[in-house]
Amino acid sequence: MRTVFLDRDGTLNTERGFVTRVEDFSLLPGAIEAVRLLDEAGLALVVVTNQSGIARGLYGETALARIHAHAHQLLGGRIRAWLHCPHHPDEAGAYGRRCDCRKPGSGLLHQAAELVGSTFEGSYLIGDAARDILMAGLLPVTTIMVRSGKEHRHELAAAHAGGRAPDACVDDVLAAARWILARESLRPRQ
Repeated sequence: MRTVFLDRDGTLNTERGFVTRVEDFSLLPGAIEAVRLLDEAGLALVVVTNQSGIARGLYGETALARIHAHAHQLLGGRIRAWLHCPHHPDEAGAYGRRCDCRKPGSGLLHQAAELVGSTFEGSYLIGDAARDILMAGLLPVTTIMVRSGKEHRHELAAAHAGGRAPDACVDDVLAAARWILARESLRPRQ
């Protein structure tokens, strides 16, 4: 199944450090429309996000589940899966460790492939950080960097330094969705 892998913070919602409560979560302008367009074009949508606030003890899995349930509702229930990495290698405790699911590792992409049947060939990844682009590694996934979150020039330079430049750079997730639809000549289903 062709998939659009979406980063969360800075891509779908406002980048503001750690979002620890539902009340702190706010979608970026155009996010709802972007998700609608991609879903109606027949692409599966999966969110892949680092959530090291869990390892740092700032919030727990239950709080994150509430935030994602709220976001899922705001986005019209169109996201097939919300996958996250709760780990951080510099923290102690159950979540303090190195793992392959923490971006720039590709573990979340492989989890999506197993969970929802995602294929990498013909799929896309949208994110605002170098680690989002680098998680695609050598996979045949088209990557798009958005300028709506982290400092774009720094992240773009870091992606280049890491050996994987994005295939496109656009202003936000809505521009990314439109880029994908134009590239694929896809139209939302009527």
